[in-house]
Amino acid sequence: MANIKVVVGSTYGNAGQIAEDCTDQLQGIGHEAELLEEATLEQLMDSPDVVLICTSTVGQGEIPGNLLPLYCALKDNQPDLSSVRYGLIALGDSSYETFAEGGKLMNELMRDLNAKPVGQALFIDSNETPDADEEAASWIDEWATKL
Repeated sequence: MANIKVVVGSTYGNAGQIAEDCTDQLQGIGHEAELLEEATLEQLMDSPDVVLICTSTVGQGEIPGNLLPLYCALKDNQPDLSSVRYGLIALGDSSYETFAEGGKLMNELMRDLNAKPVGQALFIDSNETPDADEEAASWIDEWATKL
């Protein structure tokens, strides 16, 4: 089973709740999963097999405040994440031009740092998905089989 760090970027709590539910679901499957609500670079680099990023987008397509310090630390320090696999759940609203941009920025940065994606990222559109929790739970079921 994998050692998973679940990293959260949430302003209003939706992404935080989904991340918490995903952490519980992964633990229930038998993985070692730790929820990091305000992740630091040191926590992220503490030997995870897998990082699961669950984030919303704020403002004009920005990373939420509780995830921004990690994003900046990764961008500034450019650690080699080639031994890390990751997954991404991004929440957004497609009526905005910057739909899920926070997730897209994190995805791009992880790839730039040589992290290996596990499966396809999940982009949840609040305009089309009435139950984001259910969508994320289904995605986690499939994603966990690839670990």
